[in-house]
Formats: sequence, structure tokens, C-alpha cells
Amino acid sequence: MRLEEIIKTDFLIIGSGIAGLRAAIELSRKGKDVTIITKSKLEDSNTYYAQGGISAVDPEKEALKEDAFGYFAKDTIKAGDGLCDEELVNEISKKSFDAIKFLLDSGVDFSAKDGKYILHQEGGHSKPRVFCVGDYTGKAIEEKLAEIARKENKIKILENYTAINLITHNQFFDFIPKDRCLGIYALDRESSRVKTIQANATFLATGGAGRVFQYTSNPDNATGDGIAMAYRAGAGIANMEFYQFHPTVIYDPNPENKHEKRFLLTEALRGASMGGILTLEKNSPYDFALDYNADGSHATRDIVARAIDAEMKKRGLKHVWLNVSSKVTGKSAEYIKENFPKIYEHCLRKGINITEEPIPVVPAAHYMCGGILVNKFGQTDIEGLYAIGEAACTGLMGANRLASNSLLEGALYAKIAVEHALSEQRPIEGVINIPEWNYGNVRKDIDSATLNQFWDSTRAIMTNLCGIVRNEERLKAAVHMLQGLEKAADMTYRNYYPTHEIIELRNITLVARLIAESALERKESRGTHYRTDFPHRDDKTFSKYTILKR
Repeated sequence: MRLEEIIKTDFLIIGSGIAGLRAAIELSRKGKDVTIITKSKLEDSNTYYAQGGISAVDPEKEALKEDAFGYFAKDTIKAGDGLCDEELVNEISKKSFDAIKFLLDSGVDFSAKDGKYILHQEGGHSKPRVFCVGDYTGKAIEEKLAEIARKENKIKILENYTAINLITHNQFFDFIPKDRCLGIYALDRESSRVKTIQANATFLATGGAGRVFQYTSNPDNATGDGIAMAYRAGAGIANMEFYQFHPTVIYDPNPENKHEKRFLLTEALRGASMGGILTLEKNSPYDFALDYNADGSHATRDIVARAIDAEMKKRGLKHVWLNVSSKVTGKSAEYIKENFPKIYEHCLRKGINITEEPIPVVPAAHYMCGGILVNKFGQTDIEGLYAIGEAACTGLMGANRLASNSLLEGALYAKIAVEHALSEQRPIEGVINIPEWNYGNVRKDIDSATLNQFWDSTRAIMTNLCGIVRNEERLKAAVHMLQGLEKAADMTYRNYYPTHEIIELRNITLVARLIAESALERKESRGTHYRTDFPHRDDKTFSKYTILKR
């Protein structure tokens, strides 16, 4: 006899960013029962914190020859540094405005003036094509889609649920050649009980893993859960060595609250249309990034982040400066306030008037370019399991993400994966008696100091040995230490009653090890992956994906 009733749904979505919410909305409008689980409240996702915007080619711009799908594809491929799936990039470029149309139809009001959209030109883009809502695009999108999801009667929302493990056929039943996902075990944090959720198809939309590093622009819940669960279930994980660091997160040694320690300063501030520059001294007029690349501060993120990291280490600096003042950019104070209202207000509270003075900044872990390996439909190599958004490796990002392509990928792949699931996915046949969670003879109280030490050690190892700049010696040491931490975290998971903190620790130690092992395997420098012992790109040996599988 079951102690707890199993939760059954047509489709299960884990995560509530732009990818997860669009997938849920699309499925519900097709009459399907959808269950969303999210670790905290529905609106708390990486999407919420995306400031810059979403890139796309407006068909009107294409018709007027002011932009072109081909230009967009070329920029994406250049940024991806030889690892993009070019056929897929071309296809996504042509479909890009579908994402904008969906968001417009959903009620997102993109910034416009005199009847025309205000388009930013961020680093790596050859044309202005980034649609924005001021400097809080992600917040505007997340809140609007969450509002729609809450009103859809076909969508069941389970907040404060932490996914633990995927449930697959081969875990409990007779072996089949192509394993199938049957659902998940998840911790209901309000009741502290583990629930079994069965679904015909499961979508991992769990976002990134920025919390693996000490400094990140990501929210606290970005712990790589989808990657870890997919790996443990036997799915392929690709290109984990490519972790993009955002060059400009505000340096704030004494934040008023934990969210302010990662306040992002959008790429658009130093894009060609704005003209902000990075300097080593507060009152310097010199863009030091020019010493590293001809595009200077307007270059892609990997180049600029590496330049900042090198200068900070060489000179012992705690931060560098981002200058977007009227004197440097030629933009009026009114223009700066109008286009970047949240940043202006936040910095002013910190005593910095960005229209007149520079902002202290540091690089921080921002975006995972690799992830769960999927095909062009967002399908993993486990039947019934899809990955969408930042958790997936689709082939769009390559070795380095072009600015503002993340929201685009999430929005488009949500639709692509849903269409495939609806046309191809077969329901679970017959009665599947998935075993309940086995609590076993475990202890209930874990020493929080022990957990904190595991957590802090993992993040320090990743930041110091597997950060922006790497080499063989550092990476070997990182892998060795992370293997020990992963084993210790797994033993903790097995010996104690499941808690949110234990589950996240188990995931970040695994994901950290995957990143370090992938970085050790790729003996070249490409995109966001830079090794001082192999400083050049090696297409002859390393032009393919790095794939890890359990």
C-alpha cells in the first residue's frame, strides 16, 4: 500500500524560466495537463535577472536591408568560435522573430520610440538587434509569462519543490535498449516529504549552474540540477568546459542584501550603440581592452572577461572601472536614465551617478554554454526526456554565447520541443508501479557547518583552479579534490534525510567535477575556455564536442 498518492501528469516541466513557462503555456493551449515544479516561487529564475534583452532579426529590418538573418547567423557562429552547429544557427536566425512575436502576443511591451523598437547593439553583434524592456527585460518577460501560467487551468504549479532524481524505466523494470524517463522524485519542501511525479514526457528547464563558482550573476537556485540529474540517469553531457563569465558585475563588497552582490551591468552599456569603456583607473580615458583586441570593450564577453582577469591579477586590483558617463559616451544624462533606469537607480543608491562617473566592476560566472546534449528537437538520448533553455546543449552557442541569444534559445526551443513531444511522444502504457521513495534507516539532522564547508570548498576550487584562466596543473588538482567532495556529498545524501541543501550540494559537486574534467580533456583554447599551456585553437584535434556520459 502506498503511503502517498502518486502525482500523474501528461507533461512535467522542471524549471520556470522563459523556456519552461513557454513550454507549459504552449502545451496547456493544446489541451494537455502540465505540471511545473520549481525550487522556490514561480518567478524566481535566471530569466528574471536577464537585463540586456533578446536578440532577433526584425523581418522589416531584413526587408529594408538594415539587417539580415545571414548577418545574425555569422555573428553567432563567430562568437561560437568553431563549435556551433551552422545549419542549426541558420535555422534559428530565420525563426528568431517568432520568439519576439510570442512575447508581444503575451503582453510584453518592448521599448519603443516614435513607433519603432529601440534595438541595442551588444558586444559581438554587427547590427542593432537586441529587443529590450529598458534594462529589465528578463523581469518583464518572467512576470508576464508567470501571470499567464497562473491563469491557465491546465497548468498545475508546484512551488518549493526540489527535484532529486529522474525516474527511468531501466532503474526499476526489465532492461530496454533505449531507456525511458517516467518522471521524477521531488522533495516537497513544505511537507518535507518526497513525492513521486509520473509523466509521459519530462522537460528539464532548470537553467544554469553559476553557483558552482564564488562570483556569479545567477540567482541562488542556479546549481546545475538538470545537468546532474540527466547525467546520473545516463544522458550525454556536452561542452561543460565552456562557461561564460560576464565581464561587468558591479563590485560591491558590502551589499545591502544577498541579491545585490551579483547585480549585473548589461552588455548594452559597452555595446557599439552606447559606447561605454573599461578603464584601469577611475579617471582614465583609456580603454585598456584595446590592448587585447581591436574591438576593445566592445569585443565578445570571453575576450573582455579575460582581459579584466589578466589585469586584475597582474596589478593586484580588486576591480576595474566601467565608464558610461556622458563625457565618454557622448550620450546625454537623459538618454542614459531613459535606457538604463534600473541600473541608474541602483548605482545612485550606491552613491554612483553613472551619467558622470564610472562604476567598479568584476567578471562573474554568467552563462553555461554546454549542457545536456540534445538533438534539433530538444530531445535527449533518453526517450521521453527533453532539455530546453540554458540546461541544454543545442549547438547554437558553440564555445561562447553571443550576447542576448540565451532568451532567444529558451523561447524557441520550448516551442520546438513541445511540437516534437506532441507529434512523437507515446503515453506510458499499462500500469507502471514506480516504487515510492525509500527513506531507509537514515539520520535526520545534518551538521550545517559540514555542508557549508563542502559548499565553500567546491566553489573556491572552481574559482581558483577552473575559472577564467586554466592550465593542466590546476585542472588536475581541481578534478582530484572535486572527486573527493563529490563522494563526500553523495555519502551525505545517502546517510541523511533528504533536504534542499543536501540535494543542491550533491548536484554542484557533480557539475563542478564535470566542468573540470571537460576542461582538462580539451587541450586547446577556444571561446570561453582558455588554457595558458595550450593558448591556441586546435581544429585538427579538438573541433568536436567534449561529451561525458556516466
